[in-house]
Amino acid sequence: MNLSCRVVRGFSRSNLQCISEMMTIRHRVMLDPLSNLFTQTAQFNPHEQKRFYKPLKASTRSEDTREYVPALGSDPDKFGDLHGLTETFEHVPEDQDDLQSQEQDMVADKLRIKEYADLIKKFIKERKLAEAIDVLETRMLKVDNVKPEYYLYNLLIGECGRVGYTKKAFHLYNQMKKRSLHVSAAIYTALFNSCANSPFPQEALKQATHLYELMQEKGYQPNKINYHAMIKAFGRCGDLSTAFSLVDKMVDQGLILTDDTFNFLLQACIADKEAGFRHALMVWRKLMSRHVRPTLYSFNLLLRCTKECGLGDPDVARDLLQPFVVESRLKVGQSLLHANRGEAPVTPSNGSVVADDESSSLLETRPNLLGHYPCLGLLLLGGPSGFLQVLKEMWVDPDIKTFTQLLHLIPPTLAAEKGLLEALARSGVVVDIDFFNMLIKKRSMRGDYESGRQVLQLIRAAKLYPDIVTFGVLALGCQTKEEAQALLWDMKEAGFRVNDIILGTLVRQATYQSHFGYVLLIMETARREEVTPGPQFMEHLRKFEEKAWEKLKQDDKHRTAEEVKKKDTFRKIFRMYRLRYKQWEEQVKPQTKAEHPWQQFGAKRNRKQQKQTEDL
Repeated sequence: MNLSCRVVRGFSRSNLQCISEMMTIRHRVMLDPLSNLFTQTAQFNPHEQKRFYKPLKASTRSEDTREYVPALGSDPDKFGDLHGLTETFEHVPEDQDDLQSQEQDMVADKLRIKEYADLIKKFIKERKLAEAIDVLETRMLKVDNVKPEYYLYNLLIGECGRVGYTKKAFHLYNQMKKRSLHVSAAIYTALFNSCANSPFPQEALKQATHLYELMQEKGYQPNKINYHAMIKAFGRCGDLSTAFSLVDKMVDQGLILTDDTFNFLLQACIADKEAGFRHALMVWRKLMSRHVRPTLYSFNLLLRCTKECGLGDPDVARDLLQPFVVESRLKVGQSLLHANRGEAPVTPSNGSVVADDESSSLLETRPNLLGHYPCLGLLLLGGPSGFLQVLKEMWVDPDIKTFTQLLHLIPPTLAAEKGLLEALARSGVVVDIDFFNMLIKKRSMRGDYESGRQVLQLIRAAKLYPDIVTFGVLALGCQTKEEAQALLWDMKEAGFRVNDIILGTLVRQATYQSHFGYVLLIMETARREEVTPGPQFMEHLRKFEEKAWEKLKQDDKHRTAEEVKKKDTFRKIFRMYRLRYKQWEEQVKPQTKAEHPWQQFGAKRNRKQQKQTEDL
């Protein structure tokens, strides 16, 4: 008897029917004697098998295998009995495909790269940088195990550069290099922007310097946008020499210097508070010598530099300012000559913004132009009227920011402010609430609180409405408890909620007046309105306590009986204040340390950054 006959005899009728059915669907099957399972060959189609059979669990297979192995060794001429083998498979309906459904479940949550990019852009548009970073670092890399592409890094590093998140920007940049992704010019621009906008300029300068050296080692040739970003980064971080040298390299490379180039240089000059104004004058001369047309933004930057910066070393600035000083002396001499002849002094044809009495006082005193006084720095620019005349000659129309900057630079008198308001009306520029807020602040800072409150009439005449900043600057003039109560009531009537800044301004006035009732009123307002006092608020209270302790420690030997009695009353009030202060501190839980600038992005601060934050 041949082998085929023996095989046929070893199979039951039901098993033969099963084999016949399987052969009709073009399956070639062989038996595995060790596992009692069907093993497919190259022509086996798994999708057709799943239409009829589905394997049971592994535990069931192992039990069937142990029962069948001894039977195989009993007769070497038989492959075994297939009886019961078909029972290890159950029938599955044709419309179910379990394997395919499992694969779909595994990839259902995975997105395409474009969908990840859209999700990141959505969070960036909503100013949710922490969530945007989480899409890359958690969703893609850890959960979905998807390899990110260059475009996603470009989005995140660009946003980190905008908000000054230097640490994360360079971390993402290093991840790009590890993944061998292409670093484009846009990435370098974003990295330098993160340094320029960083709240920690010293650390940012180190990062910018290292990146610049790395670009030079690679032989990378920056474009104009890269150069502008580098000038801004090094300038704002305090390295003006590198910023100016970068402009020289732009010229050597054949790049055209535009107004944007000089605007970034002016931003760099603003970073130098001691000699930035001198540098700005040099930049402006270079701008004019190259016949570059300045924009309104350029003029506003020059005004800001005049307001915030000085001329530095007088010996260094003398050569630069000599033409200005000579011209100023000539004008003074002409004015004095006309005055001696009984003639009217020479005035600009377009009219002076400063009143006549103030102009004469300035001519008589002939102030030292090397000092850091904003109104004197404005004289080097021709004064308010001369500055506006230059804008008119260059066909540049001023905006409300220009007049707001001029408001900081004019002398702190009502006459000068009135002249500027008249010039503003003649220019046709639409005034905004910010201008009036700065006018209130300017008058309040010099102690003219009544004139500061009169600005409210100008606000109503301009058909504007006070904002939260308006009440903040009005708080500077609240010298008494009653005035503070009136301000808080007006805020409530206008629909504004008091904040930590306004309460801090009020408590500063209260502690300066050493008025315990005033101080307790502001403390109680913070508790009632659920406002968390900030570090500045608590610093005012700390200084107030120190001043009170020093007053109590003073010797009473040379005091009168009435003064001693007042001191005893002060001691009792201070003791009651201390008891209330301890209860209040437990209730409001004040913020004693400034929030880390990167905490909103989910970053952890280290000790060095914490110290830098406390120094800000």
